[in-house]
Amino acid sequence: MIVYGLELELVRSFKKDLSGHLGYTFQDWDAESHPMDTENTHYFLQALPEHSAVLGLNYKLWKGGLVSLNAKYYGRRFSKKEDLMKDVLVVNVGVEHTFQLPCNCTFTVKGYVRNITDQEYQLRYGYDMPGVTAGISGTLNF
Repeated sequence: MIVYGLELELVRSFKKDLSGHLGYTFQDWDAESHPMDTENTHYFLQALPEHSAVLGLNYKLWKGGLVSLNAKYYGRRFSKKEDLMKDVLVVNVGVEHTFQLPCNCTFTVKGYVRNITDQEYQLRYGYDMPGVTAGISGTLNF
């Protein structure tokens, strides 16, 4: 079985407070001459999108605060039964603030909303991904 592809990433600061990133992945596979695949299990690779991309922007809105917006694209792919899984674009937003603590460590609080456009999609055939999801997290770095 041969899996091959290309992955590119570009990270850029546009201004002192604005930065972004762009990523692209191409991947493909070949299992025609696989002598050990007597069970025809190579169909698992059909679920891999041939093309995927991510675009993200981060903006420092205040000292210690950051607002982020990103979009992830997953190209079409096929299930075990050759059913087409359509391409999808998932958009996420978030906000975070980092506090400098007296113990020479930092505490970051993040709030986020994923899939803000409420896309119905599957990354694995038969398993629906959640709609709009919101959450809060905290990270202590010491």
